[in-house]
Amino acid sequence: DKLLPTLDKMEWPESPQLTELGRESYEIGLDKVDQFRGNTKTLAGALRIFQSGNSRPYALAGVAYALIAAAGESDGSYYQSGLDASLDWLEKAQDLAPDQVEINFIEGLIYVHSGRLEDARVVLDYLQQIAPGHFRVATVEIAYWETQRDLDELVYWYERALGNAESVPQKLRLRSQLGNHYLEFKMPGKALEVYEEAIHFDKENPELWHNMSRAYWMQEEYEEALRCNRKALELGDLPAAERMKARLEEKLDTGGFAKRLFRR
Repeated sequence: DKLLPTLDKMEWPESPQLTELGRESYEIGLDKVDQFRGNTKTLAGALRIFQSGNSRPYALAGVAYALIAAAGESDGSYYQSGLDASLDWLEKAQDLAPDQVEINFIEGLIYVHSGRLEDARVVLDYLQQIAPGHFRVATVEIAYWETQRDLDELVYWYERALGNAESVPQKLRLRSQLGNHYLEFKMPGKALEVYEEAIHFDKENPELWHNMSRAYWMQEEYEEALRCNRKALELGDLPAAERMKARLEEKLDTGGFAKRLFRR
């Protein structure tokens, strides 16, 4: 609701051409949106990147992608008015460039988050025919199979996406997300395997350390959970990590072990 009036006031590229600069800016902007964790500055930065590309279809598609991120709710659902607005912006981009996989994948994502799974499947099947294994299409497959609670399909599409990812940050996000899915399916050992691969390249990520703490908690390895929780709190202000700290202190406070560890 706050973003939409701002978008209408912003200046967008006039060129209807799919320029190489536009494509490069678009890909950078999509990755910026993928970093969004509730801080509106992240989306504002992505929008400025989309503006800079001198390609109207890519810029409008970028806005559509940003609106999906903005529509996400804390409980995992999506604000339908935001998704409707995203589809409006996407259709403007598709009118200018109707046959671009890197734009049309967004339509499948909107349908998934809107609960229009049959429509999403039609889009995905079409895109798989013309661009099998495309990184962005694979991420929509992940979203689709998440709604089906099908772990085998999720793992398959994570592997496809990882194989086609073009950057280390993309791979790190995917590994972290896969680990989170393993946690949801009560498989902390598998989650830790994935998190430990990711943490090797992303040691300053507090959410990753917190999720490792959650996995160790599920395995009843409380001292390891405490170690990871402490690292998460050193790196970021995470309310969930603070709650985990309290649970761990209560669990481990036999002779004040946990409190002594936190004081070190």
